[in-house]
Amino acid sequence: MDEPVPIRRAALGCLVIALAVVAIGLIVRPAVFSVAPARDDSAVTVATAVEVASGPIARDVILVRSRGWSGEADAGDGRVQVSVIVVPSQVSGVAAFNAASPGRDGCAVEIDGTRLADCEGRAWTLEGAPVDPSDAPLERIPAAIVSGSVVLDLSAPLGR
Repeated sequence: MDEPVPIRRAALGCLVIALAVVAIGLIVRPAVFSVAPARDDSAVTVATAVEVASGPIARDVILVRSRGWSGEADAGDGRVQVSVIVVPSQVSGVAAFNAASPGRDGCAVEIDGTRLADCEGRAWTLEGAPVDPSDAPLERIPAAIVSGSVVLDLSAPLGR
């Protein structure tokens, strides 16, 4: 005849297995964080390559700390927010610019059809060059397409 299932032994076995899983988690989780590299702003993913190929996009990005970008806004806990514009480019596949108007605090650059324009009516091409030669070019952000994602290096403005 079949023996009855030993309920106590089965419950005790399940409890031992659950405790072993919790113990492993308590050991592995801190080890992962101690081995992982520090988070920085040198590889910030902002969009997919397909999304940018459809046309220019604007994004707000949170940085770990202030990096000296124009238009940085406090995001709390020592972090800052920066607005960026990413456009398709003939040369590198993608180009990115700071969405703060050069030399004008509090004046954002926005996508205006086939060009970029700020709150004062100054305009730039989608390559960041000013339409009026007396205006400054937009702050360029190093950008690359990595595994189908647009990745920006926001660790420091170019030329600094």
